[in-house]
Amino acid sequence: MIDLDMRLLRSFVSVATERNFSRAAERLACSQATVSLRIKSLEEILGRKLFNRSYHLVELSVAGKELLPHAQIILDHHDALFDKMRSGKVAGSVSLGIAEDYGEPFLSRLMRVIDSSFPGIELNVTCAMSIRLQKLLESRKLDLAIVTLPNQRERSTLLSRPKLVWVSSGDYVVDRKKPWPMAFYSEGCAFRAAAEAALKREGHAYREVLTTGSGEAIKSAVSSGTAITVMAEGIVPYGFSVLQREAGLPELPESCIQLVEREDGLSKAAQQVKVSIMKLLGVSADHPAAYQA
Repeated sequence: MIDLDMRLLRSFVSVATERNFSRAAERLACSQATVSLRIKSLEEILGRKLFNRSYHLVELSVAGKELLPHAQIILDHHDALFDKMRSGKVAGSVSLGIAEDYGEPFLSRLMRVIDSSFPGIELNVTCAMSIRLQKLLESRKLDLAIVTLPNQRERSTLLSRPKLVWVSSGDYVVDRKKPWPMAFYSEGCAFRAAAEAALKREGHAYREVLTTGSGEAIKSAVSSGTAITVMAEGIVPYGFSVLQREAGLPELPESCIQLVEREDGLSKAAQQVKVSIMKLLGVSADHPAAYQA
């Protein structure tokens, strides 16, 4: 029977999420060499290659894609059990905001963990654009919010710095004679702002075929093969393709996904939700990128 160290699975999930060994190491508050060694050990134990690696790119192999959802479930149950045993009864209402482009599939995992391990916590979730969630935090209508913004805010914990990528359907045909057909979120979206700045900087003609506040509407437009959009690397839906630099589109910057807290402090229930979020996302409690002002 194979005995797997949870650190091996946690490192695997972090690399799979970040698509980058260095950023995964930052998440786990350890060295890149340690993460690489853990992945190598896990591949040796399983007898299968989990990642396809090149100089600039780390992608899940077929075996890695097969392992990822199971590894997430194992870690979720492991962490929820230990949290439940340590914390005793925690009760209260917690209002959490999650950015429109980040809620799936993370939200279902979080709600399942809170419901099974902390039945006394009443979790109320609002999905909206990051700029809207930031305003709700400032008005104290939210306790916590997972947002994507250009820079890290006060009273926040950095969750990830994924690179932004251009995304299309698998059968999208590049036609450089026509303006790029874009599906964007409404004004105020950090992804939209980064894309527009890059396109204007390099003089690319584009037209907005869709402007919306709905992530599902954007996915529909992209899957139709008539539009492209911008997403964070690591959360590109199955069946979509990342357009490489050779397609002719400009390079995009990193984004800043962060967990922001309300200014007047968190209740015990909200603190537990924060801990659960960090564990589900593989962010160490010793993460060096927490900013408290």
